[in-house]
Amino acid sequence: MQLELITSDQQPTFEHLLSTVGLGNEGLATAQAYGWWQDGKLQAGGALEIYGELGLLRSVAVRPDQQNQGLGAALLDALEQQARQLGLQTLYLLTTSAAKFFAAHGYQPIERAEADSRLHASVQWGSICSSATLMVKHLV
Repeated sequence: MQLELITSDQQPTFEHLLSTVGLGNEGLATAQAYGWWQDGKLQAGGALEIYGELGLLRSVAVRPDQQNQGLGAALLDALEQQARQLGLQTLYLLTTSAAKFFAAHGYQPIERAEADSRLHASVQWGSICSSATLMVKHLV
């Protein structure tokens, strides 16, 4: 899967995808969003907030009619590759509904108190409900 950086002109399309799958778009302006397009349609996308050598993986979404076909796993792999290319060593994420999916791909749940304090700058850190699962994966 070849991801492309989502441009400001494409941002509304990405936000529509997020809305379609029940994800918010708060704080996306500070993230680098990437998408996978086919036949001119955004099929999947995700974003990275960068804090030095660590990142917050967020807004990972696949079009509903494309789900359960392995696209989510391919998207996650491509986003992790992009993170490595950007020099990130660790990825964190917050999830309310996909902990099993991320655990199957090497992410480990941790307590919020264990997270790097730089993540507190993220809008998502403060806006997502306190019941969200925090997960981490070391890329190196």
